[in-house]
Amino acid sequence: MPNRFRAASVEATQVAAWIVQGAERLGAEELRRQAVFSYGQRLMEMSARVPVHAQAAHEQRFPRAGRLDQAERAAAGSTVWARLSASALARNADAEVEGGCPCGGGGWIAMPPLPEAPDAMTCPVHGRETVRRHRGGAA
Repeated sequence: MPNRFRAASVEATQVAAWIVQGAERLGAEELRRQAVFSYGQRLMEMSARVPVHAQAAHEQRFPRAGRLDQAERAAAGSTVWARLSASALARNADAEVEGGCPCGGGGWIAMPPLPEAPDAMTCPVHGRETVRRHRGGAA
């Protein structure tokens, strides 16, 4: 995708071609690896719990936040009408924190001691599975 990309000035077929070109350049394994870290980053950002090392890795991989935002919007728009396989839908839920999660994979992030505040919060990345198990009666 060109640096000065504007959605209104380009056909959807051209955007799709850029997505395919980028996917081919990265390869399936690297594309999935980056997608897993990108989703983990987004989940951590929504809870304001991004570790410094993960933020640094994210900024190194995507040095221009505006370009990343445009690329994510274009990619999301391209999947609205696409039929995804069950395995692709399952992969879309995969998330990890690059360089290690503050919860250590346990599902809980320790919080600084504050009066009338919980001592831990559910990890937005690894806590989702803990919540699913609890709702299903397995935890």
